[in-house]
Amino acid sequence: MSALVVLKSPARHGWYLTWLHTVRDVVAELDLGLLGVVAPSKGHGPDFLWPSPAGPRTTIEDDLAQVRRTDPGIVAAELAAQARRLDPRTVPDGLYRTLTGDPLAARDTLVAQQRLAWQALVAPLWDRIRGLLDADITTRSRQLADGGLEGLFADLHQRAVWHNDELHLTGLRHAVLDLRGRGLVLVPTAFGWPHLGIGPTDSTSASPPALVYPVLGAARLWERAVPSSAVSRLLGAGRASVLAETFVPGTTSGLAGRVGLAPATVSQHLSVLRDAGLVSASRRGREVLYRQTPLAAALLRGESP
Repeated sequence: MSALVVLKSPARHGWYLTWLHTVRDVVAELDLGLLGVVAPSKGHGPDFLWPSPAGPRTTIEDDLAQVRRTDPGIVAAELAAQARRLDPRTVPDGLYRTLTGDPLAARDTLVAQQRLAWQALVAPLWDRIRGLLDADITTRSRQLADGGLEGLFADLHQRAVWHNDELHLTGLRHAVLDLRGRGLVLVPTAFGWPHLGIGPTDSTSASPPALVYPVLGAARLWERAVPSSAVSRLLGAGRASVLAETFVPGTTSGLAGRVGLAPATVSQHLSVLRDAGLVSASRRGREVLYRQTPLAAALLRGESP
């Protein structure tokens, strides 16, 4: 959904020009119909289309299933509110009737179109995105363990300040949200920079609200990892390319796809790089993520460690 916001207002999101160029041909053939109408270009949209993830291992199918379980009454109310924000003259008649008609049919249509949007816009980059999201979660978990909530929110976002046991969010409409023991889910996003968002804000909702913030190092997703000629001569071209690509954490198969080498070859390179202290490994469920160490980062930048 955040990717669609960027897509609908590209001039407001210069940060993502590289991604917009990458998906340009795909977007030209992508007809999202009703989803394209209800996805906001700015401001507010239907909350049920932005479900709070149950945890860091949530998959796209988990999220879509959560959207599909939304009560029809909630769907009808939120789509009606969205319809009031739209100018009917700018929406094709058929889509406007679907928007204001049977909520079950509208919900199922939106879920199907969300899946199409995922497959076209996000899935091709998901290995890199997921690696950066996992790195953010690891960093935030360490901040929480070391400094509590004050340490966690110290650099999460300039508009989020922890003060007197309350989280103060500036730049949003005035409201007070009592979590009532439900908790707050922190959701890093690759497509949200530089914005901060929260929802759902309905205090009667059983699910916890989600605070959506830009992932650490978001710019890295759109940079091409190219090792210097000196590092390539030192390590060999293949091993150097694998090392450079681990600036965004990834699995063996994911890194293999990024650098265009066989997984077995990448596995051998990672083993050597890990023995040399240039990459570290951490487990994500059944997968192992590899990422650069500070020594590798210094080497690739041509600096003294």
